[in-house]
Amino acid sequence: MKFPNAKKGISKIFTAEILNLIAGIAGIITLILMITANGALKSSNDAGLAASGIGFILTGVVTGVCALIAVILMIVGTIQSAKDEQSFKAIIYLTIFNIVVMVIASFFSQNAFLNGLSTTISNAVSFVCSLLVILGIGNLAAQCHDEKVILKCGSQFRIILWIGIVSLLIRFFAIFIASTAAQALIIVLFSLSLVLSIVQYVMYLSLLSNAKKMLAEN
Repeated sequence: MKFPNAKKGISKIFTAEILNLIAGIAGIITLILMITANGALKSSNDAGLAASGIGFILTGVVTGVCALIAVILMIVGTIQSAKDEQSFKAIIYLTIFNIVVMVIASFFSQNAFLNGLSTTISNAVSFVCSLLVILGIGNLAAQCHDEKVILKCGSQFRIILWIGIVSLLIRFFAIFIASTAAQALIIVLFSLSLVLSIVQYVMYLSLLSNAKKMLAEN
């Protein structure tokens, strides 16, 4: 096996991204439950409000736990991959920076603007990490002479780049919509952003799966 460390590392990154996907889906469910709870509150439906509240807490826990485990796996995976491919080293520092941002953000959880801004920065860093992983896989594919994976890296890099930019712009725009009247618009924008993120993850997971197979065969 040519790149044993990269094989182990990309397998962990693959698992981390699956957890991120689960966290994204849980985030969409959380938004739906938020809308349901708001409707139940207006109609004085105590049972519906309680059910929505419990569901909101559970999905929030799932999102948090999946995100935490994903970060740990991402760090371990990139450290292992960096032993075989130098381009993964930058991802390690970006991931650590992302953790620092999330920790700082936790101190401003009551400030909607700062919380939204820190979340957007965190998402932007994760997005850049994904692009760097694709470039790293492309370099490994070139050394393995795997034309299929090389071409897929090129095409998916461009597609994921544009999807990610649109998603980040939506989230950034939503930060500045602070009025209560615009709450519905915020929910719609974040829902659209999450859907785009899930599309991005599905494509990214497909590429990681191809990379795992390639490294197992070389």
